[in-house]
Formats: sequence, structure tokens, C-alpha cells
Amino acid sequence: MPTRRLTESQRREIVRERGRGVPAQDLAARFGVSRQTIHATLRQGQGRPAEVGTQVVAVRVSERELRQFEVALSRHGLTRSAALKRMMRTAGDLLAPDEAGAQALKELGAAINRLGGNVNQIARACNEARLLGHPLPYTAQSHAEVREALRVVFEVADQIQALARSRRSQLDVRVVDAFREEDPHAAP
Repeated sequence: MPTRRLTESQRREIVRERGRGVPAQDLAARFGVSRQTIHATLRQGQGRPAEVGTQVVAVRVSERELRQFEVALSRHGLTRSAALKRMMRTAGDLLAPDEAGAQALKELGAAINRLGGNVNQIARACNEARLLGHPLPYTAQSHAEVREALRVVFEVADQIQALARSRRSQLDVRVVDAFREEDPHAAP
């Protein structure tokens, strides 16, 4: 990567953006420098903006949850505090809505609603015939339509599961990346 000098205003912007949780990798790409340059900038006396104080965060968890958390931390060689700090810095990414997934779910929901309307029409026709004492109009074609509707519903359910697995995988990768990221506030 080419050597590039950051201006003072760029350095302040890096500190400010990192404080808001923007990943170091994204900042490096935006400013055309390495991730190490971003971390060095944060350590050079500007590691924490003057207006940022620290807060103590307490959370209650079950013994089981704590054991699972500590097992995950041991794989990455992190303390509870370091892991929580890293996760908090990436919370914007982790908790950001998945726009593509939301749109896909909206489209799948519309498809299921259309199918539900078709099934309701068949049920209504059968109920009206039953109430009037007529033979049920449930034909082989109606049966085929219901079977096709169920096939589509199961296909949509599979797609929803695939979306959920994909989102989970993305979040898993982001958490692992957060655990691997160098702490910009650590002493040199």
C-alpha cells in the first residue's frame, strides 16, 4: 500500500469515526492507508477524544451463559472486558438492519399472502356449498392447487431459513473479526 500522510483534520476524523464504532478496516479503505496506520493514529495522543469519558457497564447473565462466553473468549485469547469493548465498537455493524434480507422477507410474505388468498377462496367455496347442502366443489384441480400452494409455502419457508442462516453467518464473521481486531486504545 502506498505511503500516505494524513492531515490533522483527517486524523481527528479518524478518531471521531472510530469512536462512533466505524471499523478500522473501513477507515483504512476510506483514507487510503493501512489498518496499522489507523491504529497508530488512534494511539498517538489522540487515542480518545477529550469529550469521551468512560462508563462502567454491568450485565447479569446466567452461569451457563457466562461459561459459554468465556469458552468463546478463550479461543481468541481475550478478557471479558476486551471482548465486550470490541463487540461494543462493532455494535453498529452487528445491529444494523439487513436491508436486503428485509426486502426479501417482504417479497416472500407477499407470496404467502397471495397463496393464503387462494386457499381461502377454496375453503369459502367448500363452506358455502356445505351450508347450502350442495356437493362440495373440491375437485381434483382444487386439490392440485392446494398441493401447489403448500409446495410454494414450504419453498418459501426454506428460503426464509436460508436467509436466516446467511444473516447468522454474516454476524458470526463480524463477531470473530471484532475479536481479532487490534485494540486501538491499548498501551503501545
